[in-house]
Amino acid sequence: MAAAFLSFNAATALAQPVDHKDKSFIEAALKAGAEEVDISRVAADRTAVPEVRSFAQMLVDDHTGANEKLAAIAMSKDVRVPAKDMSETNKWSKKSAKDFDHDYIDKMVSAHKDAVELFQKEADKGEDPDTRAFARDTLPKLQHHLEMALDLKKTVK
Repeated sequence: MAAAFLSFNAATALAQPVDHKDKSFIEAALKAGAEEVDISRVAADRTAVPEVRSFAQMLVDDHTGANEKLAAIAMSKDVRVPAKDMSETNKWSKKSAKDFDHDYIDKMVSAHKDAVELFQKEADKGEDPDTRAFARDTLPKLQHHLEMALDLKKTVK
């Protein structure tokens, strides 16, 4: 028990605090990333369209990995990871099958437009070198996800 307490204090003492803008980026990116993973898990289970299923699974895999990297950065900066909000997941679990694919793709287009904007801003203007590098490294994948979602939007009615 004492070792765990000492370890926590040592980690806290070594944390490199970030300014408000970088902290806001970390919190917003973690929240959005977790929401996309949760909604995409529902979509991968519920959709009947193979292209939507593979897109949703790709988002689960890619965003889970990115979320883990960002959570590690957050911990090193003494930024608390936001609590998981299950209300969005529950909402998607209860959506009617009739419009599910169309609504999911619309949500992913909107979410990825927001994410690209958020990550671009951090990549260009972030003060913290770790969060700026993370944003720069992750941005191309988010842009690719947005392109894929826009393509799917044309085919999913």
